[in-house]
Amino acid sequence: MDFINTLIDNSNIPLLSAFLLGVLTSISPCPLATNITAIAFISKDIKTAKYTLLNGFFYTLGRGISYTLLATLIYFGLSSFQISNIFQGWGDKVLGPVLIVIGLIMFGIIKINFGVKSQSIESLKKRLATKGYVGSLFLGIIFALAFCPYSGVLFFGVLIPLVLQSAEGLLLPPLFALGTGLPVIIFSFLIAFSMQKVSQVFQIVQKVEKVMRYTVASIFIIAGIYYLYFFVEYLINL
Repeated sequence: MDFINTLIDNSNIPLLSAFLLGVLTSISPCPLATNITAIAFISKDIKTAKYTLLNGFFYTLGRGISYTLLATLIYFGLSSFQISNIFQGWGDKVLGPVLIVIGLIMFGIIKINFGVKSQSIESLKKRLATKGYVGSLFLGIIFALAFCPYSGVLFFGVLIPLVLQSAEGLLLPPLFALGTGLPVIIFSFLIAFSMQKVSQVFQIVQKVEKVMRYTVASIFIIAGIYYLYFFVEYLINL
């Protein structure tokens, strides 16, 4: 994949890309709202800022564990089938349509639905909210696996191909997890000291997220149209 290889050619870019993908994932509406709701629910009976911050940390750690383990399983599972070599063989031919589809999903034009139902999430929150730090940890682990369409696209469609082809490999998922956890830690701090500030910052983040999402979606679609040439050329030569 020329698009991914461009990122990999500079050894610093895959690491930075993984972190920024995590941040972009975390501030998207669905994951961000879920994170804030979970931390607020966990913190509702806690009277000190210290415990609230620690709950936010363990919740973030739980998400990091899920992302890293999932990427590790995919990495070793797909590597055994030499998927990276397959990508190098036909990746540039299908990259265009893939990028266009991802961009349309990020714009909300194409809608897909996967993940656990909201009733299941509510039930889990009630069961784990009274378990202290362990509950926060497991809540993060479980919520990370409840992918929204947007977060699923970034994780499976962008991060995993980077992991499979980058020399840094499994160093990328922890950085992705760190990116997803950074805004959560910030909001956990705000929740600990002022719910009013959370509301104000959340409104700002929503506006920033929309601009970032549309910008990234536009880049993906433009790049997809460019690489669509290779796909059409491949079909013509069949």
